[in-house]
Amino acid sequence: MICSKKLFLVASLILISFPGIISSAERDSLPGYRGKSPVIENLIPGFMAVTAASFMLDEPGMSFVRSNQTPFLQGVANYTDMGGEKTIVVPALLLTYGTARFLLNDKRLQSAALNSVQSVIVTAIATEGMKNLAGRARPFTGEGAYSFHSLPIGIDRYKSLPSGHVSLAFALFTPFAETYSRWIYLVPVSVAMGRVYQEKHWVSDAIVGGGIGLLSGLLFTHNERIQIIPTGIRVYF
Repeated sequence: MICSKKLFLVASLILISFPGIISSAERDSLPGYRGKSPVIENLIPGFMAVTAASFMLDEPGMSFVRSNQTPFLQGVANYTDMGGEKTIVVPALLLTYGTARFLLNDKRLQSAALNSVQSVIVTAIATEGMKNLAGRARPFTGEGAYSFHSLPIGIDRYKSLPSGHVSLAFALFTPFAETYSRWIYLVPVSVAMGRVYQEKHWVSDAIVGGGIGLLSGLLFTHNERIQIIPTGIRVYF
């Protein structure tokens, strides 16, 4: 497992630090891509609607997962899990920023990495706050999709909503996906699927976590006047 994590870390660095190996945004072949910056305000209503609908899929979705589990798919989920593991992707992100700034002098990559760092910080705070307020039981506890325990400080089995792995993955990879290629979104999407498959999160947990990370990533990527700096948050008008 240690060897696997090292390999994943190296692969992540190669993917992020050398954008020449992936398609540029202007040539992106991802269906539906038009090269335009999304308007975040227009995405929020859709996100809320999808979130509301996802809660109805929690029980049937988990029932489907449990009836289709195999050792092979479990192994795949273990690998995709690494895309949202903070002990792996956060150091990789910081190293990417340092490489872009001090070694490659790549302004585009440096900007994407900085936006990613800011997105991760905001997302981490929002995610942890929601986890402790909601206190939702994880699927593997057997308590059902609608079991909530308010303020479960330090009790991990009651911190299902939202998914931290998924929110982190979307927060981290969204700036790179928007800067280089939206195929990169396959990474956080695979993390979301893996977390549900492992019975660590309900479908709605993954949707909410993904939405938080995605909106945060889009906010910093497409709004240059909003920045997090050492002395706090500044919004320039």
